[in-house]
Amino acid sequence: MNVWLLPLIAMAAVQAFVGLCLFAIPVIAPQAAPDLGVDPGLLGLYTAVVFTAAIPASLGAGGLIARWGAIRTCQACLLAAAGAALLSASALPIAFLLGALALGFAFGPETPASTQLLSRLTPPEKRPLVFSLRQTGNQFGGMAAGFAVPLLVLSVGWQTSLMIVAGATAILALVLEPLARRHDGDDRAAPRPAGRGTLKRALDLVAGEPALRRLAMAVCAFSAMQLCLNGFLVSFAVTGLGWSLPLAGTALAVAQGAGLVGRVGWGLVATRWAPPRIILAGLGVAMSVAAALVAIASPGWPVPAFLAVCAAFGLSASGWNGLFVSEVARLAPPGRAGEATGGMLAIAYAGLVAGPALFSLLVAGGFGYSAGYLAAAAAALAGAAALVIPLPPAPTPDLSTAAEDTPCAR
Repeated sequence: MNVWLLPLIAMAAVQAFVGLCLFAIPVIAPQAAPDLGVDPGLLGLYTAVVFTAAIPASLGAGGLIARWGAIRTCQACLLAAAGAALLSASALPIAFLLGALALGFAFGPETPASTQLLSRLTPPEKRPLVFSLRQTGNQFGGMAAGFAVPLLVLSVGWQTSLMIVAGATAILALVLEPLARRHDGDDRAAPRPAGRGTLKRALDLVAGEPALRRLAMAVCAFSAMQLCLNGFLVSFAVTGLGWSLPLAGTALAVAQGAGLVGRVGWGLVATRWAPPRIILAGLGVAMSVAAALVAIASPGWPVPAFLAVCAAFGLSASGWNGLFVSEVARLAPPGRAGEATGGMLAIAYAGLVAGPALFSLLVAGGFGYSAGYLAAAAAALAGAAALVIPLPPAPTPDLSTAAEDTPCAR
């Protein structure tokens, strides 16, 4: 058996359960909002808090991985996500806020840790497909939230549903213990101190490489679009289209299922036929068109038509992540894939903070969900342009001036 196969399955499961803890919030929003005394659209600010906390957590991921190892870091992320779900289940606004912070600290190091582990175990030619397969965990988490959580909410209530999600997430942390003992020693071989130096190193690594800077501009916009898809689709279908909660959850599950197909499919395309950067640019255009179609949807639309748009939306807006991670791993210096991913994700999370916050403000300001999706579409188009517009050439030093300033010239 390939040495990377079992770690790949484990890392995909980690992402699925951390994602489930996040996706459960927008699914329970129509039921939870009255108990919390807020408008369902404002629960998008929950995700803004999550990813605000995720920014420093992702930047510090390199230090955590060096101290604990990649899998131990993932175990800590799972326990933090489970704690977040339990805090949110209390229905106390302050506990809901603390849960968002805890979930941010779970999201930050999780992807850098898995990238560090899989980049070490996977041959370079297989990385686009392996990282795309790993990123399908996000879709499995979203599909579980779309299909299972609404049924749980209707049968046991939204608070008990979150408790069940928390319990399942904590159990996975325990299941990973044998893998941690087997693989984490190599990551701890050369520990580096966590703290401000680690955070700055991660950002400097991204800023110092032009290809990473270009990728960072795109991923910031694409991340905002993806979270606007996942975070508001259920509420839009319930309040804007008049759908029932289970049917609205089905729309999210369809989008996540299409994203699952996209992550694997785009990984295969990048492995065999086209450069990842070009595919990413095309996906940026596609997700913009899909978001515009969602924006113009109305209660008169046939259900299959809207579900088809959701599938196209998921195929593009949730299908790009594996290519992004594989590109970061390819461009990062040897042994620093986790650190580079942490720095890149900090920029991505800035988009995850700004996107839902702006979307929520547009909804609360009376502009509606359509305005939010159109704004996200414009941002994604800008991200696609950043990937294909040629970078300006690096400045060439003026050798004549430099010669005059040297001691020999004088």
